[in-house]
Amino acid sequence: MNGLKGRRELKHAITKADCHLLRKNLKNFMRLDPHGLDGKYLIRSVYFDNFDNKILRQKTAGFYHRDKCRLSAREYERIRSGDIDWMSGDSRNILRDLYVQMTLFQIKPTNVVDLKGRYSSMSTEMCGSPLTVM
Repeated sequence: MNGLKGRRELKHAITKADCHLLRKNLKNFMRLDPHGLDGKYLIRSVYFDNFDNKILRQKTAGFYHRDKCRLSAREYERIRSGDIDWMSGDSRNILRDLYVQMTLFQIKPTNVVDLKGRYSSMSTEMCGSPLTVM
């Protein structure tokens, strides 16, 4: 993985009341992410599959590991419109791999999920490693 560490997410469902309480308690230790508008973001997840939903079937059966890649809005629009040749020379391995999948196995964007989130972060000095709460 080119010497880069991956990140691990643990997601838990909580009530709205617990969310407000957690935010209130953490605001003394965390700050809103300055890159969002009031700490809020629009997160778009794009899922790829072929005409036969092969990836979805493999994922449901437990045989498929899903990779995640960060794309800019411009990159997503290029992929969505079918302009993918640039991906073959991209510096990110995951995009070059996606290019191969798209050209050999007819993988295309099939589902888009938009999520509005509020992100806060805690500095590494406070907890030993970066912490992000959505």
